[in-house]
Amino acid sequence: MPMSPTLQTPTSNQSPPPPFRPVEAAEQRLSGRVVVVSPHLDDAVMSLGATIAQCVRAGTDVVVLTVFAYIPSSEARAGPWDTSCGYSTEGQAARARREEDRRACLVLGAKRRWLDFGAEPYERRGSQEEIWSAVDAETRGADAVLLPGYPLTHPDHSELSELLLRKGLSCGAVALYAEQPYRFWQRKTPLVSSIAPPLQDLIEGSLTWSRVLTDSEYRRIKRRAVQSYRSQLRHLGLGPFGLRRMIWHEAAQGGEALAWLPRRAEG
Repeated sequence: MPMSPTLQTPTSNQSPPPPFRPVEAAEQRLSGRVVVVSPHLDDAVMSLGATIAQCVRAGTDVVVLTVFAYIPSSEARAGPWDTSCGYSTEGQAARARREEDRRACLVLGAKRRWLDFGAEPYERRGSQEEIWSAVDAETRGADAVLLPGYPLTHPDHSELSELLLRKGLSCGAVALYAEQPYRFWQRKTPLVSSIAPPLQDLIEGSLTWSRVLTDSEYRRIKRRAVQSYRSQLRHLGLGPFGLRRMIWHEAAQGGEALAWLPRRAEG
């Protein structure tokens, strides 16, 4: 997996980062219709599963929108990752992984939408304009849209967030989310004002990352949802012990992380 340029992370000689902003402001925006944009068929649930479950329980209409959801009819030879997971073609991987995602979203109570664009290393089957147009149509009028935002070390993640932020979306509030299991693997926890390198030219000023506080009930729901991705967990280092460690580490830091972007000026 490609690594991002060095980000600001505390060392043993540095003082700990300042506390995150209280989460009430984030909770107030996670109401109405919320779309969580997921590059692949697991990113949203692994990153924000507890938050999604909590929002659904509170009455929020949550949609998990997977952009690079593969093509179920494709006979293209499976890429290295999918081959290691036991698939022989892109279509076989698409069908199995979409079923895993269906089960995970069912556990959380979220709706799901899949777009037929190919993930790396497969053919994209759409230009950047077509990808943006499809996502904009799915998120139009949403009260909030959540995008992958840190650490953005996977090229599909960085390409998608760059595209959507550069062109903009026809929605209310937009927030970035810290991605799992990438930040757990790399111990890349966003500091209060961290901006991932791929987005530094697109975000003016600084960000303020906050934690969405969830109790143990929603963390257990997240764990059950993530366990739906059976074909992926061993290869992600998230067997029973690894998954518990990831969720424990996340809870110990205060919860899943979001950073809200300033609203664009009208006109």
